[in-house]
Amino acid sequence: MTFFLKAPALSRTSLGATGGNRLLSISVALLLSACGGSNTPDTSAAANAAPVYDAAGCSVYGVRPRAVVPVSLDLALNNLLNAIVNSCTLHSGEMMTWSDANGTPREACLIKAPQTSPSQPMPLLVYLPPTLVGLDSVLLSGLAPLTATGQLAADPSQPGFNLLIPVPRNIEQFLPAPLDYGVGWDHWYRNLNRGSDYLNPDVAAIDHFIEASKAKGIVDSKRIFVTGHSEGADMGTLYGLNTPGIAATRVFSTISPFDDPADPCPQAPTATNIRPYFVTERACDTGNACKAGNQFLDELRAGVLPVVDVGGEILDLSGKLVSACDATCEDPNPNFTDFLREQANHLLWPVSRNAEFLAYLRAHPLP
Repeated sequence: MTFFLKAPALSRTSLGATGGNRLLSISVALLLSACGGSNTPDTSAAANAAPVYDAAGCSVYGVRPRAVVPVSLDLALNNLLNAIVNSCTLHSGEMMTWSDANGTPREACLIKAPQTSPSQPMPLLVYLPPTLVGLDSVLLSGLAPLTATGQLAADPSQPGFNLLIPVPRNIEQFLPAPLDYGVGWDHWYRNLNRGSDYLNPDVAAIDHFIEASKAKGIVDSKRIFVTGHSEGADMGTLYGLNTPGIAATRVFSTISPFDDPADPCPQAPTATNIRPYFVTERACDTGNACKAGNQFLDELRAGVLPVVDVGGEILDLSGKLVSACDATCEDPNPNFTDFLREQANHLLWPVSRNAEFLAYLRAHPLP
């Protein structure tokens, strides 16, 4: 399995708090407008104009939208895995389908809490899978069985939650060959203005499947939470920080969806949904993710979110809390043994922390 090859092994140690040497000189006000600005979609002609790209291929939204590709090695792997074990049907889930504005077929799996109903709506947890693997990655998280027993509702007598798993597209990615084409999320194109005809298609798809879940009358609208793993954590971060109605976001192994080392059009982080945000990192992770992820938390604390709303933790491979990143895992060109150790850390969702993970989200519903 190759999905945990998250990004080129590039060091962010030379990147400042603003996110990189090529940080676009765009004002905060303009960035807020580009990302949606407020909870009200900007439908003005200016906001709905086609993005204008400079000589470097950058716009106010970052790089151009990633193109959909018909085939890739990991898409074939995904299809094979789904044929062997379909994670959605395995957990009595419902597959939902939709076509986005580009005509691309989109899918999501909705696993309902056994006791949910229109008379007893339950919280909704949106899980975004990592790059290079789609739906089946949820098996590693241990979240699907918790839809019957996990505690996300305020009332302890009402265990369980609804789990929504949108499936990423097969797109061009800023990863080294042969992983430059694969199943993933486009967090490099950052148009989150819901009033724009040029809205990021992945954002539109997640929006659609959340609304489709809510339309069933089974979702507690004050308890819609977002999580994700790896590239899914990057997309979950971008989405959760800039989507009204998301109560809290907690992700595993992210660096930054605004300025990861391979991003040709880095930008300063922005948030228009001022809600709690938390990152779990491994002390030893691929691509120097621990150090970069904690740098991103510092960027958020520097005026993007209230300090009280930004949290993080670092775990070793066993799931034990540690106080600092493992400096031996910061070599951009690790030897084979260290490479395998980093990949193992990146692959394994911290299942032992799931109870604490749910407790954090449970404590942060919308008012």
